[in-house]
Amino acid sequence: MSTRLRAFRFLSERFAQRDRSSYAVEFFLFVLIVLTATWSMFSLAHAMSSLAHAMSLTR
Repeated sequence: MSTRLRAFRFLSERFAQRDRSSYAVEFFLFVLIVLTATWSMFSLAHAMSSLAHAMSLTR
C-alpha cells in the first residue's frame, strides 16, 4: 500500500471519528488567521501611503 493511500486513510478515519464539539476553537483560529491577514494588508497599505506622501514632500 502506498504512503499516500495510508496517509489518506489515516486522516479520513481520524476526522470521521472525531468529536465535533470544538467549533469554538476552530472559529477562534479562523478569526485569528483572518485578522492577521487583514492587519498585514492594511499595515502594508498604510506604509505605502506614508512612503508616497513622504516622497511627494521631498519634491
